[in-house]
Amino acid sequence: MFSIAMTLGFIIGILFTAGKGWNTSASASIPSYASNNYESPFVAIAERLKPSVVNIQVEKKGVTDDVMRFHQFRDFFPFFDDEIFPETPRRRTPRQVSSGSGFIVGKNGLILTNNHVVEGSDKIKVKFAEGKEKTAEIIGTDPDTDIALIKVNETFSDELVVKWSDSDKLRVGEWAIAIGNPFGLDWTVTVGVISALGRSNLPIAGGGPTFQDFIQTDASINFGNSGGPLLNIRGEVIGINSAVNTQGQGIGFAIPSNMAQKVIAQLQTKGKVQRGYMGLVPAQLDDAKRAALSAPSDLKGIFVDNVQENTPADKAGLRAGDIIMSVNGKTFTDPTQFRLWIADHSPGETLEVKVWRDGKVREYEITLGDRSTYLAESRGAIRSKSIEKNWLGIEVASLESNRARRFQIDADYGVVVVNIEEDSPADNVLNIGDVILEVNKRRIETIDDWNEVRQEFADRADPILFRIQRGSQKTFVTVTPK
Repeated sequence: MFSIAMTLGFIIGILFTAGKGWNTSASASIPSYASNNYESPFVAIAERLKPSVVNIQVEKKGVTDDVMRFHQFRDFFPFFDDEIFPETPRRRTPRQVSSGSGFIVGKNGLILTNNHVVEGSDKIKVKFAEGKEKTAEIIGTDPDTDIALIKVNETFSDELVVKWSDSDKLRVGEWAIAIGNPFGLDWTVTVGVISALGRSNLPIAGGGPTFQDFIQTDASINFGNSGGPLLNIRGEVIGINSAVNTQGQGIGFAIPSNMAQKVIAQLQTKGKVQRGYMGLVPAQLDDAKRAALSAPSDLKGIFVDNVQENTPADKAGLRAGDIIMSVNGKTFTDPTQFRLWIADHSPGETLEVKVWRDGKVREYEITLGDRSTYLAESRGAIRSKSIEKNWLGIEVASLESNRARRFQIDADYGVVVVNIEEDSPADNVLNIGDVILEVNKRRIETIDDWNEVRQEFADRADPILFRIQRGSQKTFVTVTPK
């Protein structure tokens, strides 16, 4: 009996000693939350990066297509006088104030943010964590990636300039930390993981940039976070918080750090971004297209869906229906990655393109054009052809367009009203930012639907019934042609 007790006591003593002084490799890596010495790594990152993150306040003078009609609210605010709500409706151009986030990227006062945060601004005010405020100027913007570089008259210390990480080395499941000013709540920190990489063609509220290669994260990103940094567990910038998907909770998107750094370099030196341009529309090469073209089943590449006239690709000899096997020896299967890779090259650079066509492999040399020049010429041509007045005085844009982005619209379909001509039939009936859902019970999904309806009812004299969404409310209004 005594020996058994001795044995049990000896074992218990060993276990007690092990519990106090011994650690396995597994248990040693787990911090004790009861210890006074424990500190979350997120605390250190938040404290170190907070001074590098700024709150951006933007003032915009109202423009012609941003008309507010104050008399519509007169019944709700009877205590205001006629000067505020005149009996006779007047067109006004009120000042607009919006906010976003940004972070310090250069000792010489450079701050990075989103283009949609500062686009159309008349005054930019930057507020720092310690409370100081500075006026900023725009150095350059790039709507195609939704990046803007601004500058304040300040010299920053090395500690305040953010450190960058290589976004090409990111892996799904890594920690992601977002710092910004969501809904005007200053210097908010949210934590999650990287949930996906390489996201493109996204249903982002208000549309999205042309070049999308987003980092997806479940670290909460909301309106006002735009332009703030997405960080890794070392406090290095892996992305720029840019977009939210209002159709899904817990999903936000950030521009990869490597893409941002390339844009910053050009904005800082040139004030704009120059991109190479071929002049073709790339598409996915699938089994059906291979079979239709009698191409080998194992042939990989990019399908050329279209070639625009008088562009570098057209001049070089490429045709719609070609399969691009490689460019400068590099192969592609993803059209988005193909577009991004071409855009990363400079105008004037010559690329060697290997193409499969009609059972033969052909080689071409394409000297890239300047994408911005081509787009400017295209827009000019479109404007010169647009001699027809807007129907009923209404100008619309697609929900995915940059012009619609500022309205932060949450609609499943329709076209958004972006301008209303003064004294037109739609004036005082429709508002800027309304989403047109139906015209005389005809569902409007796209700009093409709108154009078909306007042609059909172009000569109509009777009132026309519009189904619209105004804010979150849907209602009917009638517009009477003059």
